[in-house]
This record gives sequence, C-alpha cells and structure tokens, in this order.
Amino acid sequence: MIPLARWFTRTFDHELPAGLYPAVLERLRGMPARAAALLNEYPAPLRCWTAGSSWSAHQHIGHLDDLHDLDMRRLQDFLSGADVLSAADVANRRTHDANHNDTPTDVLLERVRAHREDLAERLEALDEAIIERRAQHPRLLRPMRVIDWMYFVAEHDDHHLASAREMLKTSRAARRDGSALGQA
Repeated sequence: MIPLARWFTRTFDHELPAGLYPAVLERLRGMPARAAALLNEYPAPLRCWTAGSSWSAHQHIGHLDDLHDLDMRRLQDFLSGADVLSAADVANRRTHDANHNDTPTDVLLERVRAHREDLAERLEALDEAIIERRAQHPRLLRPMRVIDWMYFVAEHDDHHLASAREMLKTSRAARRDGSALGQA
C-alpha cells in the first residue's frame, strides 16, 4: 500500500471554481457518515488500539470533532473580513488531552455529526459575495477563499479518515498475530 503523505507536507496552491461550492459542501457534510461507517466496521477494542505514539482510529475521529471550534472561528474570520484566519494549535493539545478512547463510539459520532451539520448549515447560508472573500491561511501563508478553505477542511477530514482506516487495519493484523491490544 502507498503510505499516506504527512499532513504538514501538503500544499494547497489552487483555487476551485465557485460552481464547485455545493459539491465541496456535500463532501464536508458527508464526513460524519463516512466516519461512522468506518468505525462501525470494526469491533470496539480495535477502534481504540494504538501503536506507539500514533492515535487510535477513535482519536482520529475525535480530532476531527475537536477542530469544530477552529472551523467556526475561521468561518467567523471570513464573515468579519479578517485578513488572516485563526491559527490552529499544531501541537493538537485538545486531542491529546481529550481521552477520546474513553468516549463511547455512538456518543463521539453523534457529536461529530451535530457539529459538522452546524458548520454545513452556516456554510450553505452564505451568499456569493461572502464566499469570494479572502483571508490568509496562517500556516500555508497563502490567501484562501471560503471554498478553498472548505476544500482544505475536506482534505484534512480525508487525511484522518485514511489514517484511522490504516490504524484499524493494523489493529486487526495485530490481533490476528496475537499481539496485545493496547489502549491509549
């Protein structure tokens, strides 16, 4: 299998046509269902299995939910005409401190669904003037319009879904091989 590129090596130097806004919004809206399908494909112990300092599949999905507040701040940045989007905590302290493995899967998935639907509803209500506003991404050091930022979020979603799937496959293989199923 081809290894997944590290997130911080990714660049985003393109602009999507505004006509793709509904499709990108649908992709954002669909993340919770894809996360649920992925987690529910595996038994509970495998969802929380970790190897070394890697996050479990549960933690990857929890991380996506942890970013809801940042997403809402960045949306507000666009609405208020800010020059620079709010910065993320690149150390991911919130995720490391959250104990997502102690949260029941159904509770985690419902929280992800509710938060993402809230974001999607707000994005759906924007008009063309707002979706064309630009603000600089603080890490990438490039201007983004709302649709470009939405694409960035959707790519981040997929990065963590792919990472979660890889961890689930690894946990399944470890179980077959008789390795201990550790918990974070």
